[in-house]
Amino acid sequence: MLQIKTLIIDDEANARSAIKNMLLHLGLPVDIIGEAANASEGLEKIKLLRPELLFLDIQMPGKSGIELMQEMDSDNIQVIFVTAHQGFAIQALKLSAIDYVLKPVDPVDLKDAVEKALKQKNKLATGQLLLFQQALQHLQYPMQKAPQKLALSTSEGVLFTDLKDIIWIESLTGYCKFYIHQQKPIVVSKNLKEYEDLLADHHFFRTHQSSVVNLMHIKKYVRGEGGQVWMTDGSEIEVARRRKEELLSKMAEINL
Repeated sequence: MLQIKTLIIDDEANARSAIKNMLLHLGLPVDIIGEAANASEGLEKIKLLRPELLFLDIQMPGKSGIELMQEMDSDNIQVIFVTAHQGFAIQALKLSAIDYVLKPVDPVDLKDAVEKALKQKNKLATGQLLLFQQALQHLQYPMQKAPQKLALSTSEGVLFTDLKDIIWIESLTGYCKFYIHQQKPIVVSKNLKEYEDLLADHHFFRTHQSSVVNLMHIKKYVRGEGGQVWMTDGSEIEVARRRKEELLSKMAEINL
């Protein structure tokens, strides 16, 4: 099997060694062609070695991984961020559909991230540059000021949609279907729980085990044991009995 040329950029020597040793131990088809201790050195090695896969630390002394991204030619490089931050940075990367691993690096997470990158080897991921630009915007600005978009990776490419245009999300077996204002439904190969957590701070609410709705797109609540919500696209969605009171409370907050 052909190996993917890999460069590791991290200011911590032990972090670089940990990634390198894990990659070798897991027997993944990667060729570690070099490493760098800072962004400036990393940029030089990117130009010299032309890696296909980059492990990039976000926060480094001097120039950050974000600034490195702005300067490098990212069209043909897969990037996996390495970060110790689990808060805003992770939410930003998820919104932008960019792969990442958390420090301390878990071998299972590392293997999953590399396997995703391997699937894209020798073919440019559709929308790759747009993904980077989206990640940069989300990482550079506070969440309340960041562009409110979600990157949805589909079999055909990457769709960037405004959060306000997402009406509701339906859980399918191993997939999610997004119902979007004035667009055809989009099917994404992720589970509903992931989007429930990611969008909770953006007026989205899980009404039932199979649906997450945008509270801003509810036209009417119909009373019942759990009740129903009628959405702006005409969908009528069941509300679980145990979710009813919290839903009504959140709807009341929006109308204050």
